[in-house]
Amino acid sequence: MSTTVNVRYMVNDVEEALTWYTKHLGFTQLSNQAPAFADVSRGALRLLLSGPTSSAGRPMPDGERPGPGGWNR
Repeated sequence: MSTTVNVRYMVNDVEEALTWYTKHLGFTQLSNQAPAFADVSRGALRLLLSGPTSSAGRPMPDGERPGPGGWNR
């Protein structure tokens, strides 16, 4: 049985991140709704690349906005 692991990454530029993961790291593009979202996979790993305009970019209850470098919702 194979289990897919989904990891959400907040990125500043979905298109740039999509190109990086597919061109340099061998991921396969699953979808592209840039500038908000794209997802890629490689083996059992699926990365959800969420830009500032995605639903994951909405402010937290305290008003702080999620961003790259430490946010995972």
